[in-house]
Amino acid sequence: MRPSLKIRNTFSSDYVGNPTAGAVNVPVRNTDVTIRDYDIKNGLTLEQSATDYKNIPITKNKGINELIDGYEAAAVPDNLMAQRIESASYSSAKTLEDDAINALLTTNTASTQADCTKDNVYENIVKDIANIAKLGVDKNRMYVAISYDIETMLLTDEKYSNTASQIGAELAREGVVNKINGVKVITQDLGEDVEYIVYATEWCQKIDEWKVNPVVVDLTTGSSEFIGASALKGRFVYEDVVTDAKAVIVKKKSA
Repeated sequence: MRPSLKIRNTFSSDYVGNPTAGAVNVPVRNTDVTIRDYDIKNGLTLEQSATDYKNIPITKNKGINELIDGYEAAAVPDNLMAQRIESASYSSAKTLEDDAINALLTTNTASTQADCTKDNVYENIVKDIANIAKLGVDKNRMYVAISYDIETMLLTDEKYSNTASQIGAELAREGVVNKINGVKVITQDLGEDVEYIVYATEWCQKIDEWKVNPVVVDLTTGSSEFIGASALKGRFVYEDVVTDAKAVIVKKKSA
């Protein structure tokens, strides 16, 4: 089986409302609750909450409709059915993953680090982790997505390679390959010129309205056009969005 979702599985689903209505509201809060001195005589003045809600419309609507001519649904050979359903599942997952990556690349803060080399790549990532941690984000709620080229560089760094064996089986199943400064690392194809992405999951939202899993359907019954034919069908409606650019740092090659 080919690998499927990695980055999108780390996104949060902290929205309010029903996605089937066509849009949801995502809570957006850029400041924490303030702690002030309490006056025993006069009490404490009421402070307005800074929480706001961002309306997110559901815009992505994808489908699969592939003719399997020569077979009714009940007669499709098991090996052919398994191959097409596996292919449909992979293509669906790749579409979802690519859209999640695109959300990170659309709303973000550009890294100010120099282009990565095998000598500075580990330090670059550590610095950008620190930049997001300074916003008050716990490292357990952060991820680093690295390209395969960056992974090759990191494997020559002793600080990185010596900790790879500490990743447990559960994290490995989730696609985590290592940790850098306590932050989980995922390897993925991030697109041309993208070296790595550091992001906080609370500001990265995945919204799944509904889906019809890939299935082989008989087209013969009740059809005036198809005889002895079936089709692979599926559909999914969803949205991926980053609600705060400060929560995502993207390092692209500048040279």
